[in-house]
Amino acid sequence: MCETENFSVDERWLSQQSLPTEPKGTPELRHALAAQEKKMIEAALRETGGRVSGPSGAAAKLGVHRSTLESKITSLKINKYRFKTASASKNS
Repeated sequence: MCETENFSVDERWLSQQSLPTEPKGTPELRHALAAQEKKMIEAALRETGGRVSGPSGAAAKLGVHRSTLESKITSLKINKYRFKTASASKNS
């Protein structure tokens, strides 16, 4: 709310720093993190026969929401279907 017709802001309230356009960290660290995430997701998919959701799915094993895991699978270019087993396919 403004008590006058003109609205003004004290410039000291404004941050002098701009938001970073790219996440901090070296490319090597980001690559190592992505590689570790991929390894963990693939291990969970292997253990669950390729099942992503549900109480016995990889998302539950990893403690993340199904949509978060699906997003990671896509961004890390993981083929979740290669982990499907005959018994998991019947239960899907």
